[in-house]
Amino acid sequence: MRRFIIGLIIILVIPAAALSAHPHMFIDMKLTPVFSEDGFEGMQVNWLFDMVFTGSVLMDNGISWTDSFTKNEIEIIRDSSFVNLINYNYFTYFNAGGKISRAETYSNFSAYISDDRLGYDFFLPYEGSRASANEIRIAVYDDTFFCDIAFTEETPVILEAPAGTDIEWELSENLDAPIFYDNTAQMISRDGAEYSGQSFPVELVLTRK
Repeated sequence: MRRFIIGLIIILVIPAAALSAHPHMFIDMKLTPVFSEDGFEGMQVNWLFDMVFTGSVLMDNGISWTDSFTKNEIEIIRDSSFVNLINYNYFTYFNAGGKISRAETYSNFSAYISDDRLGYDFFLPYEGSRASANEIRIAVYDDTFFCDIAFTEETPVILEAPAGTDIEWELSENLDAPIFYDNTAQMISRDGAEYSGQSFPVELVLTRK
């Protein structure tokens, strides 16, 4: 499990002007791309937040820091600290054959606690073109780098597809889409991370044989 050096309390509902800053929030991510006989349907997303954001959400909503949430508490977390992400398309970009689309809706949201950290599970349907989409590239990132979103080191991707479907995946930095940010006053970071002022999105590349 990644550890974090923590110095600030941040929430997802933030002024647009603040989004040009260096990383203040850290999210560990796992993706489960879902395929049917017709092709790519979307993906199940798992985010695990740093403990600062966790504490902020729970305290702001009067929710106890326990091992599980009630249905009502999950709805409170969703409404206060998740639904606003539609304004950022859930930080998600789909690229099929050069045609880029954004996530426009979600389903099956849930929230949980793991190792004292807040986690989100939700599904993002793919609504873009499937024509000749033998390769799908998925990027999940904040283009202001206010949120540092990174794949987990252990089991970052799990494929869900019909038996006999031949799909390969790899993670690859997109060097054609640099993200520039202010690194002059970085007070918090992932352990061992160096913040140069430039980052590149890591894409999940799915190839259907």
